[in-house]
Amino acid sequence: MTDHGIQRPDDPAARTEFWEGVHHSKDIDGVSWWQSVPGLSLGLVDKAGVGLDEPVIDVGAGWSTLVDHLLERGYRDLTAVDLSTTALQTVRDRLGPAGADVTLTVADVLDLRMGREYALWHDRAVYHFLTEPDERADYLTSLNRSLRPGGRLVVATFGPDGPTTCSGLPIVRYTHTELAAEFPGYELVDTAGEEHLTPWGTSQQFTAILMRRR
Repeated sequence: MTDHGIQRPDDPAARTEFWEGVHHSKDIDGVSWWQSVPGLSLGLVDKAGVGLDEPVIDVGAGWSTLVDHLLERGYRDLTAVDLSTTALQTVRDRLGPAGADVTLTVADVLDLRMGREYALWHDRAVYHFLTEPDERADYLTSLNRSLRPGGRLVVATFGPDGPTTCSGLPIVRYTHTELAAEFPGYELVDTAGEEHLTPWGTSQQFTAILMRRR
């Protein structure tokens, strides 16, 4: 149990049920992580320098508008993954005809098998939910299966002064150094951060890294 009395989901079915419930029961701007413009992520994608035709995957995408903005910038091979069918259907409806070629996949990032490799892997606020070593190991396996050699990795989590929970669940906070150390076989390219303002005006510190797979 968490401090808020919510049972922490610790298997694929429970994770799916939990996050489907979050997206089914709340408005888009009723979750703390909502951003109309994901500036931190877009800045690191720019620094990653991947080509407009190269494949990009956003894991734990939820309602994120990252794919919308990447489409506007001319990226043509975009994939968004989430556990929530409701969240991805909202994204599909929002994109409309312009997003017909965007791949939206309901899947668990801890056992991700997309059958292809990507040039860039993006994750904002999934990794910090992985409080158990075996979960982080499974994530790394999925990442290494999905990201091609030389590919770029963007990960953002709560920073050392950020919240200790999100959606009632415990999280792990990271400094840039700590977060980069989680990814053996990758070299640090750049770091960034932000004080994210939630829709109700509270501040959340985020740590973000850009890495290159060796």
